[in-house]
Amino acid sequence: MKYLSKIFFFLCVGLAVTACGSDDDDDIGGGGGGGSATVTNPVVSNITDNSAIVSATAVGTGIIGRGVCYSTNANPTINDSKMTGSSKDMTITLSGLSPATTYHVRAYAQTSAKVFYSGDVTFTTAKSGGEDADEERKWWPSNLSRVSVHDPSVVWDPSSSTYYIFGSHRGSAKSPNLMTWSNVVIPWATASSTNAPNSQAFTTPAVKKVKKGGVEVDFPAFNAMAWSKRGNTNYNIDGNLWAPDVIYNKAMGKWCMYMSVNGDNWYSSIVLLTSDNISGPYLYQGPVVISGFHTGNAYKDTDLELVLGTQASLPTRYAAPWAATNKPSYPNCIDPCVFYDEQGKLWMSYGSWSGGIFMLELDENTGLRDYDVTYDTNNSSDAYFGKKIAGGYYASGEASYIEYIGGYYFLFVTNGGLAAGGVASDYNNGGYQMRVFRSKNPDGPYVDGKNGAALYTGYLLNFGPKENDGNRGVNIFGAYGEWGNQAVGKNSERSQGHNSIIAAPDGRTYLVYHTRFQNLGEGHQVRVHQVYQNEEGWLVAAPFEYTGEVAKSAQIGKKQLVATDKIPGKYKLLVHEYKLDHTAKALAKPVEIVLDANGNISGAYNGKWTAKAGTSYITINIGDEYKGVMVEQTLEPKNDVVPCFTALRNQTGVTIWGYRYAD
Repeated sequence: MKYLSKIFFFLCVGLAVTACGSDDDDDIGGGGGGGSATVTNPVVSNITDNSAIVSATAVGTGIIGRGVCYSTNANPTINDSKMTGSSKDMTITLSGLSPATTYHVRAYAQTSAKVFYSGDVTFTTAKSGGEDADEERKWWPSNLSRVSVHDPSVVWDPSSSTYYIFGSHRGSAKSPNLMTWSNVVIPWATASSTNAPNSQAFTTPAVKKVKKGGVEVDFPAFNAMAWSKRGNTNYNIDGNLWAPDVIYNKAMGKWCMYMSVNGDNWYSSIVLLTSDNISGPYLYQGPVVISGFHTGNAYKDTDLELVLGTQASLPTRYAAPWAATNKPSYPNCIDPCVFYDEQGKLWMSYGSWSGGIFMLELDENTGLRDYDVTYDTNNSSDAYFGKKIAGGYYASGEASYIEYIGGYYFLFVTNGGLAAGGVASDYNNGGYQMRVFRSKNPDGPYVDGKNGAALYTGYLLNFGPKENDGNRGVNIFGAYGEWGNQAVGKNSERSQGHNSIIAAPDGRTYLVYHTRFQNLGEGHQVRVHQVYQNEEGWLVAAPFEYTGEVAKSAQIGKKQLVATDKIPGKYKLLVHEYKLDHTAKALAKPVEIVLDANGNISGAYNGKWTAKAGTSYITINIGDEYKGVMVEQTLEPKNDVVPCFTALRNQTGVTIWGYRYAD
């Protein structure tokens, strides 16, 4: 999960506070002795209609009791309902709560003289019926307000009940509903400024020491801007701050931004910045990983020797050429994705083209690289860059994004060139397309539905009409047009990608990406589609943009959201094939079929359909069998609500979409 720590549905930011003794409870236990305590604001997760999990930390001297107290009134005390904790790091389950009720909770630490409280945090239990309960619709297409943010990374801020997206070139926006977007400016901090220019924000790291082997060692004073300038004497940092990813780090009590400082000739780095508030200002802490040390003693200015130990000279494996189609190659250190796994371990995937997508374990307490974790050096791993999980040999592929959904870690990678295409003489202009793999483990191995590996053992062309990699990666969707009321004509979508995905606290999963258009040049906008899992656990994206539909992920396998007798009718069918010719701006267009009441399909395709009773699963057989989901969606920008299906044949990776229409 990406909102906050990706483990919990956080309802507050766990900022550490030095608590003051409450006047209500002075001198509890009587006598002197005193003591002091620091109590973090509680973090509330796993909220149901009658329970919630509360986590907090209470440390200090003279503590004789810890726990959390809660009430429907503000600022509860230990005279209200309470649960005790057995250690300084408390995780406590509150049970017997009332549905649809707002509670106040405070963590506390008790000494012989006082009770020290955290701040007051609120949360609201779910309506009766739990995560699959029906919900009244609040939003419609009229609430859409669009923004242009390239490479959008989405995160949920519970303190303001707001979604944020962070993108390249300092593009960012926020929304209460993933529909109504407004641009925001996120400032940088330095030691002397809370609104520093790019040219000053990435020169001096705040972190001076890190731990390795339990011992504090010097951390390189890495000037990220100067490093990137080595690749081009005319370098301008203003156009080279790419693809940030933001996550809340519970241990640090900070919002952590992982930013790509890009440079030519692989002189790039991913750096960490932190802030007390999601909206900044963000202060540069230090580098996480650095690329481009392929000549001379450049490596001396990086943390390479902190990882590998002192080197008499540059290890020969890093010598130029840095990346080529005849060698596994090393990464360009851009496009970070940072996430917690289900055991609370912090990871970062990263990389673009070149050597492929790599993975590093991070230190949960600093947000930086974990210098005590070591890696082998071979064709799928490197002692400095970590474990390779996808791509390699200079094959295309960037913008990795990993999210845990329904028992699997799903890896998204965008192949191809990011432009709109249509240039016959430039194959790398366009063809941008999201591909999906999954694994039971955060660091892989990742495979697609036909067991095709995300990791390459040699160069393969993996996009466009000349693709020769066996169509690796599920094609969740690609360029399409003449679809519904919005994606038509010049507004047809193409080159969609560099996505993020969020299993959100409202019980839904959303795919967030930027798209270019059929005939609008290189202009781009953000789009959001709801995503579901089919019967086989693979992700399928809703056929239309999210406009406030209320279907929840947990309902798909438990409720039939479109009654069987409402399914028959005339449908538009869209088949998302591989190998579209982006040089000619090819795109998928719909054909017409009929689903009749006897389970037959006729028209442009012939076959059978079946709806699984008591669920929203549907099977479409049109020569190949597709497993999918049937829901209602709204044909933006109008309020026309119609039955729609999205389905996947995982053996081929092809996705199909359909919606019922009236003559």
